Amino acid sequence: MFCGDSPNPRNPRLYHRYEQASAARTGDAGRYWTWAAEPCATWPAVAATRYFGPWNRPTAPILVVGTAYGPSTPYSNARAMSEELANARLLTNTGYGHTALLNPSRCVNAHESRYFIDGTLPRRGTKCAEDTPPF
Repeated sequence: MFCGDSPNPRNPRLYHRYEQASAARTGDAGRYWTWAAEPCATWPAVAATRYFGPWNRPTAPILVVGTAYGPSTPYSNARAMSEELANARLLTNTGYGHTALLNPSRCVNAHESRYFIDGTLPRRGTKCAEDTPPF
C-alpha cells in the first residue's frame, strides 16, 4: 500500500531535492521518510482506485490522536489534519513519544475504544495524560 497508494515521484533522481525540502520542514524525520519512499520510484504497480482528495468531504466521524511532544510526528500536523478532514476530532495526548501506543494512556485507550465500538468522538479540546511520564 505504501507505494501503490501514495503519490511518490517516479523519477529516483528527484529524491535528493525532496530530502532537502523535507529536512527543512521536519528535520531528520523528513530525511528518513523521503528515503523510505524512494523504492516507490520504481514500484511496478499503482492502485487503480487511489484517492487524491479532496479531504474535506463529509465522512463518518474520524478520530485523530496527536501526541503533544512526539519526536517524529509533530502535533501541529495532527491539528492541521483534524481541521482539514470534514468530520474529524482531535484527541490530544499530552505525553511524549511516537504515538500513544508506545507511551500508553488509559484515557486515550478509552476514547479510542469508544470510537471503534460505536463511533463516539471525544468532546472538542479533550486532552489525555500518559500513564507514566518518561522523565
